[in-house]
Amino acid sequence: MDDYLDESEDDLLAELGFPDKEIGCRGLWNLHLNGKWYRCYRPEGQITPPHDELTLSTLRTIKHLCDKSNNLEGWEAVPFSSPIHRDLNYIYTVDIDADTFTISLWNELSAPSAVQMNLTKIHEISRINLDMMRKPQYMLSDYTCVSNKAQAKQFETFEIDFGIPTPMNELQERFFTDLAFVWRFYLDDPSTWRYDSPVFRVFCVAFLRLAAWDFEVSFDCNVCNVELPISFASIPLWSYPDADVYWFHGYLVILQDDLEPTAMINGAVSTAKSYVGDSRLSHDDVCLIVISPRHLVFVELSREVALASRGLVLLSNYSGTECSPGFRALARVLTSNCWRKPRAHREKWPVHMPLEVVQMILHELEPRDAVAFSQASFAAEECYYASESQLKNVDVQSFESSIPCCGERTGVTGLQTRGIRCSECYAWQHLECLGPKNYSFDYRYVCMDCEDKACMVPKPGGIHGNRGFGKREGCEVRAEGLVQSLELRLRKPSPPQLPPELQFLGKLVSNVPSHIQYTILFNNSFSGLAYGLDDSC
Repeated sequence: MDDYLDESEDDLLAELGFPDKEIGCRGLWNLHLNGKWYRCYRPEGQITPPHDELTLSTLRTIKHLCDKSNNLEGWEAVPFSSPIHRDLNYIYTVDIDADTFTISLWNELSAPSAVQMNLTKIHEISRINLDMMRKPQYMLSDYTCVSNKAQAKQFETFEIDFGIPTPMNELQERFFTDLAFVWRFYLDDPSTWRYDSPVFRVFCVAFLRLAAWDFEVSFDCNVCNVELPISFASIPLWSYPDADVYWFHGYLVILQDDLEPTAMINGAVSTAKSYVGDSRLSHDDVCLIVISPRHLVFVELSREVALASRGLVLLSNYSGTECSPGFRALARVLTSNCWRKPRAHREKWPVHMPLEVVQMILHELEPRDAVAFSQASFAAEECYYASESQLKNVDVQSFESSIPCCGERTGVTGLQTRGIRCSECYAWQHLECLGPKNYSFDYRYVCMDCEDKACMVPKPGGIHGNRGFGKREGCEVRAEGLVQSLELRLRKPSPPQLPPELQFLGKLVSNVPSHIQYTILFNNSFSGLAYGLDDSC
């Protein structure tokens, strides 16, 4: 066997997106065996190219896994497969259960794509045939751009008045975009961001927790407990419901493949009726939150009729920098009574205390206890959402996400009478900021940002491609009596390093490392979100 590739094969490799062997390759292995996932990689991610004929280590590894699948020394058990990452050239996925071998790589458009081959055939050959990879199958990557105005015709529609954004809503929107940014490699890869992947369930519950302010904020400054930076080896390890239907804060959550086809919403309604039963529907309406990898829909279900909102984009190509309309609506629904009727009359908690006392208790409780206490009664829940209980002594000063025209919220009554809300993304604008030529009350107002974005449905690699460059904008807050900027931390702080000849000046240099003051946890598991306070510019 020749120990080199001829010129035509080199050209083919370049066409397929494989890196030059002399440059070096980075990647990792996924293994699916008996319904469980495993992975293996070197600390720096070095990996042998699939076309390296000198060692043929890729082919040998595949054959070894097929012949001796009970020997998994060096393999790490993981909850799901790892996606392609910008720091990697490709991912090898050996799925013994499905008899497939998949190479994930970047296509000519810098989007995740994949080449899939039959595992049995590879096991029988003496080399990986490059002709098998001449036409890569961009599996699950052909996302169709469809309008988010599509609506199931069988259902009467209804609109929800989401009201004026609160300081809590502003922070929630920031947390959502930061979460999408740091974990974008999972959300950008169609092999992991799809309905039948556990990754979809993992991030659905993360979005729900952020939207319901149902998380814990840790003030422990011990950075040893924080896994930063989020890299190709990072895994979202928080717990999640391993089901397509579950209750969350009084709403019935239903996960669906897609919400565009009429049959999908019909299926969600049928699932809900079977899940709750006719006896409950005869007494109470049930509020459904139906979520797909692309959209969400709110459905109001009674025994006689089902009302559905229009489909809202939950995850878009811009979710790493801008809040999606779906999450913005979800946060308003879960933290207010804008959709669900006030439930104070249904209070069954026998303890009666003034609201001021409830607020004092919430302020003094530890974050995780505050979440639990807020769900003990409707009165406690109302107090919990009236302030940012998790972030003590932090007051939001700027609303750049929810009120992007100027970021000012002062005078809420003025915003209600002299403000206008975009009918597509639900962001607010002041009429004075827009100017009289840019709006009219005779039609549904659509902001300029939404007019410029004909399609928000995510494409493979779309979040990374629209992540923006430079430092991410922080949120202006008042903390400890000072106006500061709440900034996302992407790395652990490190002490400033001076050249040896200047180390004697160390005490004179005001190069303060970026400290981490807050970390967000989901059931005591790190969410990937860590924040610190910097001087506001």
